[in-house]
This record gives sequence, structure tokens and C-alpha cells, in this order.
Amino acid sequence: MAKSHFALFCFFTLIFLVQSKQPTLLPSDFNALLLIQKDLGFRRAPSRDPCDSAGIFCERRIGNSSYVLRITRLLFDSQNLNGRLSPAVGQLSELKELSLQNNQIVDQIPPQIVNCKKLEVVNLGNNRLSGKIPPGLSALIRLRILDLSANKFTGNLMFLKYFPNLEKLNLADNMFAGKVPVSLRSFRNLRFINLSGNSFLEGPVPLMGNNLDQYSSSELMPKRYILAENSSQSRNHSTATAMAPDASAPSPMPQPPHDRHKKNIKTRIGGWALGFVAGAIAGSVSGLVFTVLFKLVMSIIRGRNKNSSLKIFSPMIKKPEDLAFLEKEDGLASLEVIGRGGCGEVYKSVLPGSDGKEIAIKKIIQPPRDAEELTGEDSKLLNKKMRQIKSEIQTVGEIRHRNLLPLLAHLPRPDCHYLVYEYMKNGSLQDCLQQVAEGRRELDWLARYKIALGVAAGLEYLHISHTPRIIHRDLKPANVLLDDEMEARIADFGLAKAVPDANTHVTTSNVAGTVGYIAPEYYQTFKFTDKCDIYSFGVLLGALVMGKLPSDEFFQHTDEMSLVKWMRNVMSSEDPKRAIDTKLLGNGYEEQMLLVLKVACFCSLDNPKERPNSKDVRCMLSQIKH
Repeated sequence: MAKSHFALFCFFTLIFLVQSKQPTLLPSDFNALLLIQKDLGFRRAPSRDPCDSAGIFCERRIGNSSYVLRITRLLFDSQNLNGRLSPAVGQLSELKELSLQNNQIVDQIPPQIVNCKKLEVVNLGNNRLSGKIPPGLSALIRLRILDLSANKFTGNLMFLKYFPNLEKLNLADNMFAGKVPVSLRSFRNLRFINLSGNSFLEGPVPLMGNNLDQYSSSELMPKRYILAENSSQSRNHSTATAMAPDASAPSPMPQPPHDRHKKNIKTRIGGWALGFVAGAIAGSVSGLVFTVLFKLVMSIIRGRNKNSSLKIFSPMIKKPEDLAFLEKEDGLASLEVIGRGGCGEVYKSVLPGSDGKEIAIKKIIQPPRDAEELTGEDSKLLNKKMRQIKSEIQTVGEIRHRNLLPLLAHLPRPDCHYLVYEYMKNGSLQDCLQQVAEGRRELDWLARYKIALGVAAGLEYLHISHTPRIIHRDLKPANVLLDDEMEARIADFGLAKAVPDANTHVTTSNVAGTVGYIAPEYYQTFKFTDKCDIYSFGVLLGALVMGKLPSDEFFQHTDEMSLVKWMRNVMSSEDPKRAIDTKLLGNGYEEQMLLVLKVACFCSLDNPKERPNSKDVRCMLSQIKH
């Protein structure tokens, strides 16, 4: 443990040394900041070095021939500001977060804000802003948090067109009007939405699926739920009234106690017997009728609707008919095969009615019903594959995160299963690294660093944020796909296992994972923990920086015969830069790449207790400034 703490101390010391040579703020950012502070109503004089001021955060970027600082975050919460938001904010092209909540800012949101294409967080809550929201706000497709609550905004919500990464939307306590747009259904990562306090809004919020954690919009509750409760109360009241005795009816003549008691016993016994017989007959008849009707209805459903077993997990697929072609015998005959894995083939197709949106379809062959046709070994192999695909369906269908590949739909067939995913045009990280090694593609360091951060964020969600926790068990470059913006998407959950909170590991008798990425303790214990995923991530990090995979022939000609051992020895040598991919040398990021390799060494330590968890890994990587 002491060695681990000392290594972490050395790591952060190295970060400090790398960051000690700070460049200056870009002049255009400096001038824009002066205008923003002036219009917001700052009373203090601007600092000569704004990046050291409270609420202003800068990051290093490459300029024409040297490094410069760019403003990436402005956090001016609760500053008693009473001015307006300057149009100059649109000049901060590297701005990622703008937070001005709990002030007295007036006027409108300047339309120039749409020029901040990298904005991820906009928090303007609890101010006095008014007017309509700029219609071009949907151009900020990287937005994760949009909070405009407690202001005086007007107009409709048509600016909510397309925010694929939006996780939190708070528009409460404004004066928005019109209908709630159905485009909200396309916000696949949305976890929180609050539209309450807008008395002029009409209609319910569109159904968002299982990924919505909270929904606060009591004023938009459909009336049918209230009516259902009232009608239930009315029925109870009517029943109670019908069962009450009639006060106006004449009372019978009194009888002797002994005779009355005997008569009551006989009446009760007769009533019980009659009720039992009548109940038995009625129950038998009702059960028979219900069974016949149920079988009849099910046969009608199976006959008329072949899509009844289709399960859709994403609003991207608008109706079951869009996947009707999968029902045909030759539905995949004309499609391009783009991959073959341990569980089946993968095809590429265009989703009908989606303006050319491409999907990937994984076909899993189901074992034949007649088990006698299979040998014992083949039967075990096929059954193992089916357990894997069931695990994949159960796990992926419930997950929504920008760094995890979502399952769009599942269609079981008599002889196979179809899993539908978004198609990733840039392929897998393994394909990308191989093409780079062959000189057919380029992948600069900033792109590789972004991929590393994305995979770390996805792992943190699986291990910590999701309930129950999930262990991937086969993390490797081939299972990391790259979307249109080269954002990493962890894929292939065929071996994933959900772990209840009370447990710390999954025990299995079958070898999971891929050779070269499997943690050493797994071969001894067959217990797969989240630290095994961390080990695999360490190997993946090493491959990103070195440009070599564990299976590369290069390592067969080394003394270590292993990527991890070779990486450790080179990193402890006098020339650790030998480990860096030669295609990345000379770009000025050598120190940052060595820091990432340090993280890779931490993750791939032999003792799992000394490895960091996924949150620590993500924090260490995010502190490496560029």
C-alpha cells in the first residue's frame, strides 16, 4: 500500500512539473472576457492573469507555433451580478461550461452563444432573464446540462430540437407556452427533466423510456389519472350504500332465543354448502372460459402480429414495422456483413423511415430444439453462447450513457436472435490502431486521449454509477467503437455480469475475456472483480500510447514476451519515451503521454488491491492538461 501511495505521489508531482510552464491567455479570449465581465456588472478591476482569478478556468491548447491558454469554464454563481450576458461570449470557442446561477442578470440570452460549439454545461437558473431562447441553441449538440429555471423566459420550446448528449433539462418556473415537443423522445441520454411552473405549456411530456430518473412536471399530469382515482372512490361509495340496511323497512317479529339460534346454525350451514358448490361450479366454468378465450386471443395475436415479441429499447426506432424486414426468411440476404464475433455475425442496414440512419444488426444462431443432434461439446458451446446473449440483452437494454453503445431493439426468432445497435462508422479502436500501424489512417494524440477519457468515463458508470454494478469482463480495443465524433463507445456486453451491491465479485467456471487483457489473479481464482476490468483498461491505455496490441509480433521478440511487462521495464528505464508510438513523437505531448503510461502501469499492477478504481482512473486522466 505504501508503494502505491508513493507511486501516486510521484504521478501528481510529475503532473505539477509538466504544468509548471504555463503559456499566456489568447488575446481574443482576454478581450472577450473583459467585455463579458463589464456587461455582467463586475465591480472589481480585471486581473492581468485572468486564469488565476476565481471562477475562470483555462486549458492549454496548441496555437500557430506554440501553446496558448483558452478559457474553458466561467463560473460566476451568486455574485450579485445585475448586468446582462454579453454577445462577446460567442468568441470563447473553447468554452465548455457557463454557470451564472443565483444572480440578477437581465435581458435576453445573446444568439451568439450558439458559436460556443463545445459547451457542455449552461446554468443560468434563478436570474431575471427574459425573452425567447435563441432558436439555434440546438446546434450545441455537446450540451449535457441545460438549466434555465426561475427566470422570465417566454415563447415556445421549439429550440429543443436535437440534444443527443443532454442529461439534465430544467426549464421550471418560467413563462414558456405551447406544446411540449415530441423531439424530447430523441434525447437518448436524458436523466432529469423539470418543466413545472410553466402554466401556459400544454400536453404531457413524451414517454422517455427507462433511462429517466426524475420527472417533475405535476401541472402537466394527464387528467385520466385523476379521474381513475375519483371513479374508484365513487364505486366504493356506491357499493357501501347498496350494502347498508334500509332504515324504513319494518323489523321482523322477535323469536325465542333457543329456536332462533338453531335456525341461524342451519341457515349458516346451508349457506356455506350452497356457496361452496356454487363457487366451485362458477370457478370451473370461469376458468374453462378464460383458458379458451386466452388461447384464442394469443393465437389471433400470433397470427396477425408477428412483431409482438419485438422489444424496443430506444425511441430511435419509432414503430415495430421499421424492423419488419427481419421477419422475412431472406431479410439479411442483401445486407453487408461487417463483422463476425464469438456470438454471431454483424450486418449493416439503413433503418426505414429514419432519413438514412444506419444500424448494425447482430444475428445470434440459436441451437436446434433436438439436442440429440449435437455432441456434448457442441451443446455446451451453443448453450454458453445463448447465456451470453441473454446476458447482453438484459444488461445493455437498460443502459444509457454517452460512452456506452446502447441496444436499440431485440427480436427473438425461432432459430436466432437479432440485436439492433447504432452503426459506428469509424469502426473499432482495434481496427483504427491497426490501420494507423499500416499507414492507412491517422490518429493524433488528442484523439487518442479523448478515447481514453471516454472509456474511463464509461467504466466509471458501469462500476459505480449504475445499480447494480456491472463488470464488463472483456474490455479490449476490439470492444471499443468510435462514433462520428471519435467518441469512444464501450460495446459487446456478451460477457457482462450485473453484480448486486452486497457482492464484490462474480465467480465463473468458464474462462472469460481475451488473452493479453485478462488480469493475472483471474487464472487462479476464477473470480472476476471490477479490478479485473481496470487491469484490462491498463492494457488498453498502453496500446493507445504505444500503438501496439498485446498480440503484436513485436512482443514475441522481447525478453518480457508481454505488453504489460515490457511497458513496466521501459517506463522504469532511463529512456521511457521508447514506449511511445513513433508516429506521435515530436508533437509536444510527450510528457502527457508518459503520464498516461504511468496511469496504465498503475492499472495493470499485479496486486488488484493496489490498482485504482475506475473513478480514480478517470480523475487522474482528466488532470493531465494539454
